[in-house]
Amino acid sequence: MPTELDDRPHVGYERISDDRTGTGDGVSSQEIEVDEDAEDRGMPITQHYADNDTSAFAENRRRADYERMMTRVDQGGIASITAWHANRLHRRSEEVNQFIKRCRRQRVRVVTVMHGEYDLEKAAGRKALRDDTSDAEYESEHRGERVAIARKRQARRGEWGGGPRPYGWGVDTGRVRSVCVNPKAPTMDRVYEDRPVLDMTRHNPREAAEIRRWADDVLVGVPLEQLVTDLAARAVLTVSQAQGRTPKRNGREVEHQGWNSRTIVQILTHPRTSGHSVYNGEIIKRNAFEPIIPEDTRQALIALFADPKRKTSPGNTPKWLGSLIYQCAKCDDGTTMTVRRNKQGTPVYQCQKRSHCQWPAKEVNNAVTDVIVERLSRRDAADLMTPAVEVDLPALREQVRALEARKADASRRYGRLEYDAEEYAEIRDAANAALAEIRAEIDNAVSHSPLAAFAAADDVRATWEGLSLGRQREIVRYLLEVKLPPPGRGVRHFDRSKIQIRRAKRATPPPAPRTLAA
Repeated sequence: MPTELDDRPHVGYERISDDRTGTGDGVSSQEIEVDEDAEDRGMPITQHYADNDTSAFAENRRRADYERMMTRVDQGGIASITAWHANRLHRRSEEVNQFIKRCRRQRVRVVTVMHGEYDLEKAAGRKALRDDTSDAEYESEHRGERVAIARKRQARRGEWGGGPRPYGWGVDTGRVRSVCVNPKAPTMDRVYEDRPVLDMTRHNPREAAEIRRWADDVLVGVPLEQLVTDLAARAVLTVSQAQGRTPKRNGREVEHQGWNSRTIVQILTHPRTSGHSVYNGEIIKRNAFEPIIPEDTRQALIALFADPKRKTSPGNTPKWLGSLIYQCAKCDDGTTMTVRRNKQGTPVYQCQKRSHCQWPAKEVNNAVTDVIVERLSRRDAADLMTPAVEVDLPALREQVRALEARKADASRRYGRLEYDAEEYAEIRDAANAALAEIRAEIDNAVSHSPLAAFAAADDVRATWEGLSLGRQREIVRYLLEVKLPPPGRGVRHFDRSKIQIRRAKRATPPPAPRTLAA
């Protein structure tokens, strides 16, 4: 190492993997130790870099201050780095090798309180730093293996293995446990609080009802983005929001964005939602808990989300009952209506092609609602509800995989000149035709009637008003064809008799009722 006077600043680096209290006491303690050691060596610290509550072992986990420190090293702006232990700097062997190269290139001294200085200009010094890092890596891996075995054993028993509470689960047992909120503080200064003990093998009733509602809505065709909008409108909280936790991404705290379609899909398709115990993404024990949704429903949702024809781009989420559903009667070519505000600021439906046929949105929606409520209040309303179709979903999914594999094999053979263009096209087109038939069958099987909520409804209007906007829109699509003609020049009053409302052609039920197989 250099012996000449080095007027570059000396810095300290502190890190703690898990700061459960958020107080930063761990890195503060390290900072005191680092300051004292550096002072004794005649290398007083002028700046500290600290990554609190950040693992150095987890892959793809950013350490913001470490990255800033190393950028400064590369710029030649640091004389020495002092840490409490080598495992504060790294817990992965591949990282320490790059660290050594970067420090040697800029002649940076590396010191730890527990070991002293590592002379990186000598093989023994480099080996000592690598050995200390390797020991830390072994310790992390060994501890991880022990935890993994314990978690897997708990999963086999159908027990809760810890971690963040999954949405839909956890019932207050009436018991509490005392938890220290500042465990790094001196013994006399520690503060304890009682927290409820939850039974994680039982449903949280309110959240489980939400999950069932999502499943029903998705299976009748409600878009996921419409579902997310409805959750925001009803102020339904995620687990993190309910518990006041701050989410993290790559070790950094981020603003909570609430619900998103990806999270909803994960919850609806997770095996635990159907009562299975899971470890590392695999079902370890089936039917370990009471299911929130049946297994056949979960499998139907998996098939639905896997369908490549399903639209996944969010676009604009409609906020009105008839947006992009009601049609312009003047154009009479299928052009739909959207809601805009007129000069008086009143929301009106208007033709999205030519902006004509303006109708007050609230009054039109009320008129359409009255028609639907009246129709569903009749004794023969049950005839409108399309029964499910009996389908072997696992077999269909296996057929899809086999056909996709056949297409891939044909493509490879064509690339190796084993098939000519005509042979390849014939195999590809035949597979695509078969896939289209199978996916149509899956669509028919997993699509529930949007009217299912009215099967045993005593108060049709109250049931309608209790539905999400997305479900209401699917019912309008399913039951009615609504066309809005020009209201007429100078007309100042709302005349609902001019609205053209007819029964949708697809509302006719199929002839034979059957049931959905698992």
